[in-house]
Amino acid sequence: MSEKILEQIFEELKNMNNRIGGLEQRFSGLEQRFSGLEQRFNGLEQRFGDLETGQKDLVKQVTQLETGQKDLVKQVTQLETGQKDLVKQVTQLETGQKDLVKQVKGIETELKEFRTETKTSLKVIQTGQQGTREEMTQRFKEVKHTLNHLESDIALIFQKTAQQEIELNRIKNQ
Repeated sequence: MSEKILEQIFEELKNMNNRIGGLEQRFSGLEQRFSGLEQRFNGLEQRFGDLETGQKDLVKQVTQLETGQKDLVKQVTQLETGQKDLVKQVTQLETGQKDLVKQVKGIETELKEFRTETKTSLKVIQTGQQGTREEMTQRFKEVKHTLNHLESDIALIFQKTAQQEIELNRIKNQ
């Protein structure tokens, strides 16, 4: 019975090691996908959600593994060789988990930097657009003012021309 438990735990450890290997492959793929800023941001957000779920599952599995290891130590003290192998595998899992934590922190830092850069760029663009709008509004006001003066000048010229035509007709008629 204790051999079955050891085999189950050993199989579980193999599965966990495979899952960690799969996580490392996901991180490698993630690094290759950072070509465009917009794609990077969307991909990082999606992978970050997946990573959190995977990390929660990993923590649950490690907790279950630790509980199983404690029971195994109580039940099978004479199998020291098997216990040493389990300790080595747990150490490898902890090292893998530490690496995952480092990678997650790196991704978080990169996301924060990207958000800061994006906010700064948007502020610069908005400020530039506001200045352009104000300048265009001022120029339109100036053009409108000039057109109003030209309209009144044209109306005055039409009046004077009409007045002169009337006087010319009077002179011709005399």
